[in-house]
Amino acid sequence: MVCRMLVATGQLPVAQLLDDFKLMALNKNEEHELNRKNPNFIHGDGWGIVIGKSGKLECYKKEVACWKDPKFLDYYSANVDFVILHARRASLGTPVSYNFTHPFEKEGWYFCHNGTIYNFKSKERSDSEQFFTLLLDNIKGYSDVKDTIRNTVNQMKEYSALNFILANGNKVYILVRHQKYPDYYTMKYLVEENYIIVSSERLPSFDGKWKKVDNNTILVLDIISHRIETFDALNGNSM
Repeated sequence: MVCRMLVATGQLPVAQLLDDFKLMALNKNEEHELNRKNPNFIHGDGWGIVIGKSGKLECYKKEVACWKDPKFLDYYSANVDFVILHARRASLGTPVSYNFTHPFEKEGWYFCHNGTIYNFKSKERSDSEQFFTLLLDNIKGYSDVKDTIRNTVNQMKEYSALNFILANGNKVYILVRHQKYPDYYTMKYLVEENYIIVSSERLPSFDGKWKKVDNNTILVLDIISHRIETFDALNGNSM
């Protein structure tokens, strides 16, 4: 599975975020390895949003392209300080269905993933959902979520990318780890006075100083204070 996704917190211009997200989903934004020779490389097999204010989050998703869902337009006027967006392009042989659409929600956590993981064998649930379940099971055994992420992803051996956004009402954990297509899978982030955005691609409506996220990095984004920290996913050290 290949996807486009973003997370943002702060004083958000939601309409601009949605416009730019749709451009990413429609393959009308950045060039990368998967669309250079394929102008029809769109992410139209489902979309989802987590949205909220002051740490109170709610989720909506639909197994259609965002630009075909009338509900998508309803969010343009939302007054919120937190947004996750995800657009899916299904892998060959996987269904386009609600159960395979991101974000996944469980026990107060929300999860989006970009990449394909070959470790999981079940065809009844997506690799992303199985990865999410494994992460949550492991979180219960550790006091530090970053340690959980590091230990869990080290169990994954066969994948294109493990990139994910994992959020609860307080914090967001973003992992960037990929084994191929660095242009496609390298995420970027923008820190401004009033907001922070982490995205699969630079967003054209936001002209600030975007930075690339190094491979094997964990970003920790505080929803309440709107601060971001970066850590080495291999050894846990601050970067």
